[in-house]
Amino acid sequence: MSGQLVAELASRVLLPLMAGGELRPLPPIGHQRALAVAEHGAFASTAIDEVRARRIRVARRLCAVDALPDPSAGEWLMVCALNDLLQSANPSLVGVFGADRPQRLLDMALETVHVAGAPKTLGEALARHATFSRMLEVVRVDTHVSFWVGRRVYRGAKPPSRITRWRDVRRVSERQESVRLAEMTPVSPTATPRFEATLQALIAASPLTDLATATRQLPVFRWSGAALSLVSSGAGRALVLRALERVRAQKTLVKALSDVPDPIRRGVTSDAARAGSAVAELLGELDRRLGLAAAVSDSAAVAARASAGG
Repeated sequence: MSGQLVAELASRVLLPLMAGGELRPLPPIGHQRALAVAEHGAFASTAIDEVRARRIRVARRLCAVDALPDPSAGEWLMVCALNDLLQSANPSLVGVFGADRPQRLLDMALETVHVAGAPKTLGEALARHATFSRMLEVVRVDTHVSFWVGRRVYRGAKPPSRITRWRDVRRVSERQESVRLAEMTPVSPTATPRFEATLQALIAASPLTDLATATRQLPVFRWSGAALSLVSSGAGRALVLRALERVRAQKTLVKALSDVPDPIRRGVTSDAARAGSAVAELLGELDRRLGLAAAVSDSAAVAARASAGG
């Protein structure tokens, strides 16, 4: 059963997450079955071939690597948690007597992320980014339908034909809305804080992805232990800088990364002091690049004016 679950998870969630296209979450997996999935990643079926190709393509943008290991147990746990995070926003999850189901599902998803933990090596950090670099690009298409006696919203689903037939007679109109992952909310409003905490933990579990998307509006970037650990080594900092080169809003990026936790800023322990020094070095390099970019831009502007004057 776990092998079949892995194969379906690979084809319906993991591959679309990386390649684009329709992502079709499986029914809620839960924590115990997620642990079983993590042990049976080898059963990912034919989808794993394209997953391998996609992951190496992402990794080579940042590092000259010839191969990556197949998704680790930690990555499979994160995919399971992402699946259940998406299912927590599924209206059919609640039913008649299940108002607490989104909260319970998110509790299990958060526990699953905690078991996945932070990457233990630089190679593992790169591999996780290769898998989850597009996670915040996931969107759900909602269809808003209005007709002569009311209106309905179909979240992530197409309206049934009985709702949209006789358009002119019933004055039917449709409007589609794209809702990003960070803007989704669970069907039970009381579970919203847990949804946000689970998403934050998922992003933090891939620190290179976390840093590369630090300019995002939601969830707001916060330095995590995994991100601080990554930039605290010279090789890790070099890898991060390569990823940050691809960020367009460099000033916004510097501002986001400058919000360092107070204990790190004050260096209250030797580890905190090392982390603070690493972050300062990272920010210094980003500032230097910003200055060089501004100088090149000014030179180009001067040359353009001189050419126009000539």
